[in-house]
Amino acid sequence: MLELYHWEPNTFSLKPLIVLHEKGLEYMSHYVDFLSLEQYTLPVTSALEVRHNPEGEGPILVDKNVPMTESFFIGLYLDEAYPAKPLRRGNAYARWRTLMWARFVNEVLAPAVSTLGCSKYLAPALARRDKVALAKTIERMPTKEQRDGWLAALNNTYSDDLIADSHRKVGLAVKKVEDALAENDWLAGEGFSLADIDVFSLLASVPDLSPEALNARVAPRTFAWLEHIKSRPAVKAAFATSKTGKPLEAFTPGPEHSRWG
Repeated sequence: MLELYHWEPNTFSLKPLIVLHEKGLEYMSHYVDFLSLEQYTLPVTSALEVRHNPEGEGPILVDKNVPMTESFFIGLYLDEAYPAKPLRRGNAYARWRTLMWARFVNEVLAPAVSTLGCSKYLAPALARRDKVALAKTIERMPTKEQRDGWLAALNNTYSDDLIADSHRKVGLAVKKVEDALAENDWLAGEGFSLADIDVFSLLASVPDLSPEALNARVAPRTFAWLEHIKSRPAVKAAFATSKTGKPLEAFTPGPEHSRWG
C-alpha cells in the first residue's frame, strides 16, 4: 500500500494529499509533527533523496519500499503509476503548461509563501519552545540550507527587504494566475489538473498572508478559483487530515529564494 508521511495539509504536504484523494487511491497516512522536527527522525530519512530534498520540509511518499520526495514530482509519479482518473491533460501543450507552472511555483511562489508563513506563524511558535534544545536539533540537520532556514525562524531574522520582496513575488503569482484564468477556467487547459493542485496548494494561504495581493476585489477570478477548488470533495478530504484545525497556519522553511522572478 502507498504510504505518505506528511504534516498539516498546507503547501507541500497538501499537494500529494489532494492527488491521492482526487485519484481515489488507498494510502496509509503517517502524520508527522514538523513543528516538533519529528521529520528528522523518520525511518525513511536515510535515503539520499530524502536527506537532500530541495523543498527542505516536504512530504515523503513510499511506494514499493522506495521513498520519494518533492511534492510536485510525487504528483507526477502517482499520475503515471496509477493512470486511472488522470490529472494531466492529454496534449503536449497542456503538459508543457503544467511543467511551466511547476517551475514558477518552485522558484518564485513557494519561497515567498514559505517566508511570509514562517515569519507570521512559525517564528512565534518556535519562540514559545526551548530555544537551546531546538538549536541543538537544528545543528544536526543534514544540509546547510535546512539549518539556515530553521535558524532564521528560530531567531526571527526575516529582514524587511525579504518580507517586501516576498509580497512582491506573491503579487506576481496572483497576476499570472488572474491572467491565465481570463483565458480558461483552469491553468493547464480544459479541466482540473496537477497545475491547479500545485498552484492552489501555495496560494490557499495567501489571502491571509498577503491580503492586499489576493482578495475578491483585486483578483476576482483567482479568488473564485480558490473557492471553487476548496469545494471539491477530494480537497475537503485532504484538509480533513488536519489535526490542528488551522492547516493554513502551518509552515516550515521552504526552498531558498531564487534571483529569478
